[in-house]
Amino acid sequence: MIRPLIQQFESQAEVLDAQGSTDSLDDAVAALATWMSLAGDRLTEDDMVVLVGIGAVLYRHGLRQRLVGPS
Repeated sequence: MIRPLIQQFESQAEVLDAQGSTDSLDDAVAALATWMSLAGDRLTEDDMVVLVGIGAVLYRHGLRQRLVGPS
């Protein structure tokens, strides 16, 4: 069940590349935070824990990129 979702991520990444998207990790963190804020009343506590964990990983990676430059 997870593999089809990862394939969707890969396909969407290819679409973004084809569109010339310049979205950054910061953009992804902001979009996630915005969506979580809007959907907060429909998310369970477990949902929030998982999503905050994902946001933390994205934020940490983006912060490292800002501090040391892209790898």
